[in-house]
Amino acid sequence: MSPDLIAAAVLIGPAAILAPVCLTGHLRQARHDAAAAAVLAAYHPAPPAPPDPPRGGGEPLPALPGERLATVTHLDTRRCRTTSGERKTA
Repeated sequence: MSPDLIAAAVLIGPAAILAPVCLTGHLRQARHDAAAAAVLAAYHPAPPAPPDPPRGGGEPLPALPGERLATVTHLDTRRCRTTSGERKTA
């Protein structure tokens, strides 16, 4: 066998095995893309619903009896604990 025939077999052999697999994958993806394009073409967005009118003129609502409010944490103060457990402000 000549080196040219060996090189041709080495290059064409795997291509002959993988070509049907790759072509099948491309055809399946083309069908998937066509279905996705049809769905996107049929989509018509609905107009957004009007927002609810503000309650109480923008003022916060009073807390109901028995309802606890959340603790307010100021993020601009940074605190960390030292190894001894003391609180240290930075």
